[in-house]
This record gives sequence, C-alpha cells and structure tokens, in this order.
Amino acid sequence: MKSYIRLILLLAGSWLSIAAQAQSRFEDSFSQMGVGYEVLKYSFTGGTITEGDFKGVPYSATAPNANSLTFSAATGYSFLLHPNFLLGLGAEYNLIDSKTSSYTISAAGQSGGSQFQQGSATNWVSAIKNQDYSVYVAPGYPIGIDKLVFVKLGYASTRMYSGGGDYDMVRGPLVGLGYKQVIADFDWIIKGYIYGFAEANYIKYGNVYTDGGTGSYAASAANVRVGLGFLWK
Repeated sequence: MKSYIRLILLLAGSWLSIAAQAQSRFEDSFSQMGVGYEVLKYSFTGGTITEGDFKGVPYSATAPNANSLTFSAATGYSFLLHPNFLLGLGAEYNLIDSKTSSYTISAAGQSGGSQFQQGSATNWVSAIKNQDYSVYVAPGYPIGIDKLVFVKLGYASTRMYSGGGDYDMVRGPLVGLGYKQVIADFDWIIKGYIYGFAEANYIKYGNVYTDGGTGSYAASAANVRVGLGFLWK
C-alpha cells in the first residue's frame, strides 16, 4: 500500500514539474509601449440650427478622416486560468493627440453672416481628440511558453474637441486582436522577459449632441500597433 502511495506521489510530482516547465511566461504583470497608425472617422447626423440669425435653418456637416501616428503605454496582469487559457487585465493611454480634421457645414438658403455662408460649405470649426485611454480584458491562447494570441475587449474614453473651445468626453466599446512573443531574457538589476507584440484595434465612440442645433456627431477609430513590452518576474 505504501509503495502505491509513493508511486502516486512521484507521478503527481512529475506532472507538477512538467506543468511548471510548460507554464506560459505571459502569466505575470506586464508593461509595454507601442507605436502605430490610426484612422479616425467622423460621422454627422445633421439637423436644424436653433440659435442666432439662422434659427430654424436645416444644415448638414461632413469631415475628412484624420490619420495620425499613435504612441501608447499600457500595463496590466495576466492570469493563467488553464494551461491553454490566459486572462489579461490592462489599462492603456495614448500619448499623442490626433491630427486636426476641419469639418464643414452646409446650410440651404441665401448667403448671410460672417461665421458661415448659407448655400455653401465652409470650413467652420475643427475636430481633434486627445487624452484617450482604455481599460480591457484580454483572453489569450498560449502557444508554447513564449507565444500568445489574444483578443482585447474593453471600454475606451477620449476628449473630443469640436470647436468653440469646448471638449466633450466620449466613450465606447473597444475590440482588438493581437500577438505577443518573448524575444529575450533580461537579468540585470531586475529580472524578466522582453517581448514584442503586434495588434489591431477598433473603437466606436458614442454620439455627441451639438450646441446651437439639433443633430449629433460621432467618431470611430481603427489602429494598428507594434511595440515592445516587459514581463516582470
């Protein structure tokens, strides 16, 4: 009987040893920085002007895409819930403002006023976003011990400037897909692993209702990013 118990303990110890050796290196806290490219797209519903000389006049608005570089920093922690499943929790902040996109307003009728001309589309105000951050969960599938495929599901927030000196906080869901791979050990003062990553993300921000008129505008952002990160051990 004792020999059976001893055999079971030996097998259990061997299994735990193998499991420990095969454990993904991504189960730990991480910090990363990435650079990329983002396309910011605006959409407008149009409406009716509710103030001033043009009260009651219908209008429409358009804006070109704003294409910008991104430079982001993120930190978080990944939990190994199963040998084939990691769950990451993270927070990210983009350090670069988007490029300005001047949007145009068109109103039917006769010309009038110095702010814009009715009957034509004139650059009126500009739109820009900054101070954007997100929080997310990242379910992942480890490939061996040093590779990881993951999905990002989160919530993003940013300040959207829409002219007149005012900012609006806009928020919306974030989805993404990415890949990480350990590329080097690090053992100098601190210990850990350096990894590279690549990812693509999409954010759909909520509507902002315009001042001085009915209607609203919204924005969506799509970006791709590559960078380096550190796994703390």
